[in-house]
Amino acid sequence: MRTGFRTLGAGALVLAGALALLSACDRAAEPGSETATGPSNAEREAEIAATQLASLGGPATPEVRALYEGEFQASGALDALGAGEGAWELRLLDDYAQLMRPGLGQDGGLPGPRDFRENGMRVIAGPLTITLKAEECALPNGLALPYSAHVLFEGVAYQGCARRGVAEGERPTWASVLPELLPAIDACLARVSSRPARVMIASALDEEMVSVRIREADGDRRECIATADGSTVSAYESVSDLDRRAGEGEPEFQRGGNEPRAAQCRTVQAAPNDAGWIINRTC
Repeated sequence: MRTGFRTLGAGALVLAGALALLSACDRAAEPGSETATGPSNAEREAEIAATQLASLGGPATPEVRALYEGEFQASGALDALGAGEGAWELRLLDDYAQLMRPGLGQDGGLPGPRDFRENGMRVIAGPLTITLKAEECALPNGLALPYSAHVLFEGVAYQGCARRGVAEGERPTWASVLPELLPAIDACLARVSSRPARVMIASALDEEMVSVRIREADGDRRECIATADGSTVSAYESVSDLDRRAGEGEPEFQRGGNEPRAAQCRTVQAAPNDAGWIINRTC
């Protein structure tokens, strides 16, 4: 009886060992399938952003901080790895930032607080992460600008040169990227109870969410948060009259319908693709 028990125990051990080996092989195969897909845009951006932030050093002195205040204009033709991504241009204003890529459209958002560091400045504006450094930056024509610029967008780090000030002409506003914001705007306007309502400002919070600020016909102001594709509205709440965003109301946007009457110090123009009306402030 004891011999039979020992024989059964040995067989069980062999079977358990085989099952453990198969399980180990299955577990070993799993990481390979994950690695093959590669990192996502968000993961790449997080890694690049962390490296850039580390290179900026500690807090800036008042003298260094002064180098990064005001408006900037930047441009380039390559990404940070030297790969051709086409020409690009960036305008960083106090109340808006816009990345323009010919043939690929425009993207931008409201700038958050500027992070001034001893070796540069970083600011996040919607889907854009912008880094400037006060260092000579060589241009292809042999000239140089006083700042280098890096713009992180959709997992790609664009690099170029920058200078202070923005060229005269049409200045970008939140409405410069209106077509991309329309699905979220329409979802938010569907919540309005007093019409006609006007969009005072809208901007991307990230790749998936958009913030839309609305003034209803009765004067009530609302903050709406919706998905970029307009499928879901997660918030539609009243906003205090004291709560004003930089660039709010410059311009306003009214969806569809008849052309609104232009009030004093306002002009009205048709929005792209007959989407509605853009009301600009003139004084």
